[in-house]
Amino acid sequence: RFNKKSIDEKFEKKVIDRLLENKKLIYEKKISEREFEELEEIKKITSKDVELTERQKEVVENIENLDKKYFLIRGITGSGKTEVYIKLIKDALKEKKGSIFLVPEISLTPQMKDRFAREFGEEVAVLHSNISDKDKQREWLSIISGEKKVVLGARSAIFAPVKNLAYIIVDEEHENSYKQDTNPRYNAKYVAIKKAILEDCKVILGSATPDVESYYLAKKNQFHLEILDKRYNDAKLPEIKLVDMKEEENTFFSRELLKSIRETLLRGEQVILLLNRKGYSTMIQCKDCGHIEECEHCSIKLSYYESTKRLKCNYCGREKRFLGKCSKCGSTNLYFGGKGTEQIEEKLREYFNVPIVRVDSETARQKDFYEKTYFDFLNKKYDIMIGTQMIAKGLHFPNVTLVGVINGDLILSFPDFRASEKTFQLITQVAGRAGRGDKSGKVIIQTYQPENYVMENIKNSDYDKFYEKEIGMRDILEYPPFSKTINIGFSHTDEKILEEVSNEFFHLIKRDYVMVFVPNKSLVYKVKDRYRKNIFIKGEKSKINYFKKELLNVLEKFDSRGCRIVIDVDPINLI
Repeated sequence: RFNKKSIDEKFEKKVIDRLLENKKLIYEKKISEREFEELEEIKKITSKDVELTERQKEVVENIENLDKKYFLIRGITGSGKTEVYIKLIKDALKEKKGSIFLVPEISLTPQMKDRFAREFGEEVAVLHSNISDKDKQREWLSIISGEKKVVLGARSAIFAPVKNLAYIIVDEEHENSYKQDTNPRYNAKYVAIKKAILEDCKVILGSATPDVESYYLAKKNQFHLEILDKRYNDAKLPEIKLVDMKEEENTFFSRELLKSIRETLLRGEQVILLLNRKGYSTMIQCKDCGHIEECEHCSIKLSYYESTKRLKCNYCGREKRFLGKCSKCGSTNLYFGGKGTEQIEEKLREYFNVPIVRVDSETARQKDFYEKTYFDFLNKKYDIMIGTQMIAKGLHFPNVTLVGVINGDLILSFPDFRASEKTFQLITQVAGRAGRGDKSGKVIIQTYQPENYVMENIKNSDYDKFYEKEIGMRDILEYPPFSKTINIGFSHTDEKILEEVSNEFFHLIKRDYVMVFVPNKSLVYKVKDRYRKNIFIKGEKSKINYFKKELLNVLEKFDSRGCRIVIDVDPINLI
C-alpha cells in the first residue's frame, strides 16, 4: 500500500495508467464516517428517480451532454418542467455536485419545499426573506460546509455559496420579482449567467411564457432552446373563453363566470379567481363635494381596506382610520372606486355560501400564511381562492378546474412598453392553474378588449404568434432586446431643487450616440414627501456600455445638492 501522492511523484502518468488498466495497481480511497453517511444518503435519494416521458428524457440528456452553458425551456403550463429540474439535480447529486433552484415568489416555496423534501430529504437548504436570521445563518453554514448541496429559494438565494455547483435553475424566469428594485439593484437571472462563467456551471431558465428578451436570445442560439408542448400524462389544456364586459350589467362577475362557478362547486371542484389589485377599493370619492381621499405625503389616492377599516397609502405605507364619511364635508354619500380583492370576496359571498380564502400581500403578513394556505387549499378546506398575481405562478392544485380573471385589462393600460407582455404572461400563467389533474379545466377571462391581439393569443394559447407581434413592435420602437436601457431617478423634498438638478444633469450627460430623454415626472410624482423625476436612456448595447463609463465620471464630480440620484440599468419598473 502506497500513498497516491508518492506514486504520482515517482512514476509517469502513462505507466500508472497501464498498471491500472492491467489491474496490477489498484487505487483505494479511504473515506470518513461522515463521507460514508453522505454517500449512503445520496444513493437513497437518487434510487427513487421520477418517471419521465421520452421528450423529458431527451431534454435532460441535451442539458447534461451538450457543450452549452445556457438553456431555455419553454414548457406549457403543466408540461412537467419540475420533473426535468428534479432529474437534473438528482443526476448532479450522484456526482456529488450541487444545484441552486430559484422560484420568483415566497408563495411558491411551501409547494416546492414539500416536493424537494420528498425528493431530496435533508440535502435541501431553504432561503427566502420570511425565515428568521437564525434559521438563515444555520442554512448558510450548512451550504458553505458542503453538508447541503441543494438550495431552494427566492432571488437572494442566487448568492448561496454552493460547493461544486452544477446547475442554477431559474423557474418562471419571466417574473419581474427576480429584479431587485432597491439597493443593491440586481437581476438574479443576470447574476446566474455571470455565476455560470465564474463557477463553470449551467443555467436553465424555464417558463410557459418566457421573457421576450430571453426568447429572442434563444432564437439567436445564444441560449439553447427546448420546447415541451404537451402536458404531463397527456392532460388537456383548459378551454379558454373571453367574455366581453361591455355587454354585462354586473361589473364584478359576468353571467358566464357566475354560472361556471356554480357548476364547478356542485361537482365538488375548486375555483381560483384572479384580480391583481389588493384592498377593498383604490379610491374613495365624496358624491356631494367631489373630494377624493389622498395621501398627504404622496401624490396617490388612498386605498381602502375593509378588513381593518383603514385607509392606506400603498407607496409610503401610512394609514389612518376610516370613519365612514368624507374627511372634507362629513358626507356619508361616498363612491368606492377601483375594486380590489376584498371587495370581490365580499360580493362573491353574496352569491356563494362556501369557504373562501383571500391571498394578497396584506393577508400574507401573518406568519406561515403561505404554507398554511397552500396546504389548506390543497386539502380542500376552501372551495374558492381569490388573489393577486402571487396565486398565478406555478401552484399545483389538482382539484382546481375553473379559473376566472376578473379584469384582464388591468395591466394593459399601464404606460409601459412591457404592458402587453406582462398581461400575456400573468393571464396565461393563472390559466395554467386549471385542469392540472385528471379533470378538464376551464378559464374565463373578463375583458373590455376581447379583440386585442394579446387577448386573442391568450385564448388560443399561442405564444409564438404573440412573440412575433411583440418582437416586431420592439424592433420598430428600438426597445429591448434591440437596445439597452438605463433609468436615472431623481428625488428631493424641494421641487425647485429637483427641477434644477435634473435639468443640469441632463445637459451634462446628453450624448449623440444614445437617446437621452428630457427629465420627466414619475407617474407617482411624490412619494414620502419626496418629488420624483426620471431621465430615460436607450441605445445599442456597446454604446450603452461606453455611456455607463461617461455617466460614472459625471456622477463622481456632480453636486447633487441633497438630491437623491439612483441609477437603474435594465430597469423593469418604469413607474
